[in-house]
Amino acid sequence: MTSNPFQDHYARIFYPTARGYTTLNPDAFQAHSSKAHSLEGLQLGDLVLRRHSGLVHYVGINITRNANDPRNWQKLPTGYKHLLFEPGIDYIVDEARFPRPSVFLATTSASDVFDVRCVPRADAHDFEKLEFSTSATEGAYCGLPFGGSSHECTPLGLQKIQHFALEHGRFWYYQVMHVDSLDLQNGDLAVVTGCEKASYWTCGVFSSSHGSESPFKKRLVVPKVEAGIVQNVRMIEDCDEETSPTLFDHYVQSARKDTANRFEKQTCCFAFRGFRVSLKSSIYNDMRVPRTTREQLWHALPRFLRPTMKTWPVYPHQVPPYHPCTAISELVLASDKRITTAVIHDNDVLTVLEPVSRNIPLS
Repeated sequence: MTSNPFQDHYARIFYPTARGYTTLNPDAFQAHSSKAHSLEGLQLGDLVLRRHSGLVHYVGINITRNANDPRNWQKLPTGYKHLLFEPGIDYIVDEARFPRPSVFLATTSASDVFDVRCVPRADAHDFEKLEFSTSATEGAYCGLPFGGSSHECTPLGLQKIQHFALEHGRFWYYQVMHVDSLDLQNGDLAVVTGCEKASYWTCGVFSSSHGSESPFKKRLVVPKVEAGIVQNVRMIEDCDEETSPTLFDHYVQSARKDTANRFEKQTCCFAFRGFRVSLKSSIYNDMRVPRTTREQLWHALPRFLRPTMKTWPVYPHQVPPYHPCTAISELVLASDKRITTAVIHDNDVLTVLEPVSRNIPLS
């Protein structure tokens, strides 16, 4: 599982737009999942990891479902407690729909100001193509030929999940590292509080070949559907011959088009937001299963003789992309010995950013 430079670029461009973590391959989310999870796609309350390749890895625990729920395919201990939502209170925003078709576009100008917009369809009759254009140094887009949906927690729901994460974060790390034996770094676990999904998609990144702003113009093509099967057609094309393809380095990745009736099931997650959970380094190192001789020797020493160190590094192919929340959590945990768990939401980072400095490195 190697780093994908296009995925890094795509996530970095879209992150300051408050979409959260975006992936060039929404299909990758379906890996490492149960049957129930594959049928439903990403759900609010899922515990996930994210990797350089764009994989969004569901670890088999949804904090809002009980231990016997099919979605919780991990073997949970007796007495496991899930998050209970009180009846009659709105904890989740009603599902929002994106127009069919839609294009989300994020670009950086010379001053690093982001321009994000959803371009709706122009008419309601026999519409098959949607043009979008910009002028920028670099950017990214996500085209949804059949539209999509957004799911979000209300402020009250966010508060309830945050308190639950502070109380149970240590258990989640223990469960993932010891029971599922996943190799993860401290700060890698996230609780999903919002997501955007679609049935078909096409994602792309572009950057100016000569380092200055240039016009970028493309056309989103809506695939035809015959007998419930989406026909294998190209979903992104040039608008006209005058647009020189040499002005931009362009990389695009689209959904597979080989599944019947797939356009009716919105299970591909192209963006998610949530709380990232981190533990104090000493606690995390104690909980981690030793995998190397050095780790085994460290665990064999009495606690008062153990040298202080940051969390153990994981194998290179498992290293997650850099995230600002992780760095902030480390500072918070180091500021006070009494703090053992830090929980920070993706949106919290955006509130402290200046408009001219939103070009955050995510890798």
